[in-house]
Amino acid sequence: MKKISAIVIFSFIIFTHTALSFEQQRTEVAYSGQYEKVKLISRGRLINVIDYIEPHKYTVFMFSADWCAPCGPLKDKLSELAERVNNMALRELDIINLENPLVKYYNLPSIPYFITYGPDGKFLERGPMLSKELLRQIASENQ
Repeated sequence: MKKISAIVIFSFIIFTHTALSFEQQRTEVAYSGQYEKVKLISRGRLINVIDYIEPHKYTVFMFSADWCAPCGPLKDKLSELAERVNNMALRELDIINLENPLVKYYNLPSIPYFITYGPDGKFLERGPMLSKELLRQIASENQ
């Protein structure tokens, strides 16, 4: 019995240390200003985009699918922009198909489709493309 208790205690200590170490690494990345500029955050799974807003950045959520002809080139161009500027994060959500819960939950009339939040975390716009005004604003803040 003592041997089993020792194993359980040792396992708990290892698990706790690993969890704390992981949390410390996450915190260090969060405070260091590092972030992934372009990231796939959902492959058909229903998520709350607000949980993925990048603090102090324009966060552009792009709803797309592999079979969507205009989505690929558009994603490439937006990825290039996100890599060039310091104030934008591109988050991709692959809807898989038009019957996906993401389509219904976010009321997507078509793809590609965008929902954008500002650096303050407030909603800015949504639609089948990013507005010229938003693109100008992102570009002008990086000059």
